[in-house]
Amino acid sequence: MHEHETRILKLLKEKRISSLEDIEESLGIDADAAMWALDGLSKSGAVKVSKIKTYGVEIVNEGKDYLKLFPEEELVRSIGRKGQEKLSEIKDNVALLWAKKNNWIELREGYAKLTKVGAAANGAEYAQRKVLEGLADADEDKVGILFEKNKAEVDTLVKRGLLRVKERERISRIEITDAGTKLSGTKPEGGMGELTREMILSKSWVGKDFKKYDVNASSEMLYPARQHMMHEFIDVVRNTWLNMGFSEMEGPIVESAFWVFDALFSPQDHPTRDMQDTFFLSNPKQIDIEDVEMLGRVKKAHEAAWKEKWQESLAKQALLRTHTTSVSARYIKKFANAVESSYPIKLFSVGRVYRNESIDYKHLAELYQTDGIIIGNNLTFANLIDTLKRFYSQLGIEDIKFKPSYFPFVEPGLEAYYYDEKRKCTTELCGAGIIRKEITTAMGTNKTVLAWGIGIERLLMHFFEVDSITDLYRNDLWWLRNRKKIEV
Repeated sequence: MHEHETRILKLLKEKRISSLEDIEESLGIDADAAMWALDGLSKSGAVKVSKIKTYGVEIVNEGKDYLKLFPEEELVRSIGRKGQEKLSEIKDNVALLWAKKNNWIELREGYAKLTKVGAAANGAEYAQRKVLEGLADADEDKVGILFEKNKAEVDTLVKRGLLRVKERERISRIEITDAGTKLSGTKPEGGMGELTREMILSKSWVGKDFKKYDVNASSEMLYPARQHMMHEFIDVVRNTWLNMGFSEMEGPIVESAFWVFDALFSPQDHPTRDMQDTFFLSNPKQIDIEDVEMLGRVKKAHEAAWKEKWQESLAKQALLRTHTTSVSARYIKKFANAVESSYPIKLFSVGRVYRNESIDYKHLAELYQTDGIIIGNNLTFANLIDTLKRFYSQLGIEDIKFKPSYFPFVEPGLEAYYYDEKRKCTTELCGAGIIRKEITTAMGTNKTVLAWGIGIERLLMHFFEVDSITDLYRNDLWWLRNRKKIEV
């Protein structure tokens, strides 16, 4: 037996029953060494190790804000004071959802009114908040008791994303057996237990015996540094395009409305240009476009198609790009007069885009997108579909379905979908099409351009099977450390 094992048996022979903390303190060995020795003693039947389930609890920042008052409680108090409240004036959808779910309110003729249950709940102790307050102040032992008594409320708090729970086991009791008592007088086995750098350099280990080491023994978990899965997945996407013979293109995040909208044949009165959808900048307020001839061609195309006067001042507005298709537009212009033998030219981009959207389970105000274009002669819809199928196939997504769709800058256009067997739902993958002749002509080329845009977060949700896009950015260290590796 190893020295640690014999020392533990000697200690247990005196005490009969002990704890992991007592063994560490009494023998002066760390937790890893003690757990390794106990694992060996337990397998040989020398000791009996009892374990109990414990819970690690983390209340997220939103949950901490709720400790004083949950939003549904606040809403019910407000309705209680007023008698009723217009639905159009209730800005907190979370409060409305949970007040309705708790049967505290009823919705009639555009108003929210208290039910009898809601009137009784107004000002009363709320079970969810009571449990959350208890968990905030509880030690490890009390947490387990709270969990057992309030399982429904705990599950609800976890589903609401207010609470994170990690189950683990803790050694609660270590007891020597009759077999262990008999072994307690055994002398520790000889041999070296550690191979140091100095021993290797001096070769003093040569001819020496080594103690046996159980590689399956329990030890403290160590977490090496690793990439955030978003950056890891972006590398996967980038390498997939490179393996398919594409070259990477890059463009600015702060961009003019010309490259984001006008160059892509989006009308100047299109709703996506509104402040509700786009982040316009005040500094710089405008970005100049130097190519006057190209401006003239774009103006001519817009006024001919949309029958509206095209304004250069709107095209110069500075904004945060809403898609990386602006990069594709720049490169269509860049390669408009390339050497004929260089076609087809296959390009992709990966970058961050910004949209002034309400955040929900599948929308963020800031996200990543990958765009691609193929510039060449005699390119067809079949080439586009084949390219997308080969891309998704390399990511392990098969059986892609396509259906016609409309986008201002392509004609014809399509959307790609696949059926997620695990979630039992259809997931949109991308939008694509053939760039309109109005755009290629304005960019100075007569080539055919195939194009597509793919949301990377939506694609990543497929690999991690999360229900909300916000889960990818929750910064839960336990989840980030223990998440599965992305394999394609």
